[in-house]
Amino acid sequence: MGAGDVIAQLAVEKKSYKDYNMERTAKFSAIGFCFVGPALRRWYIKLDTLVVKEQPAFHRGIKKMVIDQTCVAPPFTLILSYLVPFVNGKKHEEIVQSIRDGYVDLMKRSYTLWPLAQVVNFSLLPIQYQVLFVQLIALIWNCYLSMVLNKEK
Repeated sequence: MGAGDVIAQLAVEKKSYKDYNMERTAKFSAIGFCFVGPALRRWYIKLDTLVVKEQPAFHRGIKKMVIDQTCVAPPFTLILSYLVPFVNGKKHEEIVQSIRDGYVDLMKRSYTLWPLAQVVNFSLLPIQYQVLFVQLIALIWNCYLSMVLNKEK
C-alpha cells in the first residue's frame, strides 16, 4: 500500500520531494502490513474452501469473484474508508460524513477494476500467488485510494 501512496503523492498529486509526506506513507503502509495483507490472506484461504473445486477454473473463478465482490469488498472498503483518515487524525464525525459523501462512488470505481482482476486471479493463479497478484493490481488501486482517502477538504 505504501508504494501506491508514494505514487499518489509524487506522480498524481504532483508534490515535490520537499512536500512529500513520509508519515502519510508510513501510516498507509502500516495499514497494509498489519490489516490488509493478513486479512486478505485469511479471506482467500477461506474463500477457496467455499467454492467446489471440481468444476472448470473459469466457472470457479467467476463464483469466487462474485462472493468476494459482494460479501467482502463492500465492508472491507468501508473499513479502509474509516481507518485511513482515522490514523491520520481525522475526527469521527468528519470521517463518517466523508464516507456518506464518497463511499458509493468509491465502490463504483472499485467495481471498474476488481471484478475482472479477481476473475483472472481466481481462475488462473494458485492460491499461494493470489495475494501477490492482488497486491500488484492494488498498486494502481492503492494510488487512487490514497488520493481519495487522504484528500484534504
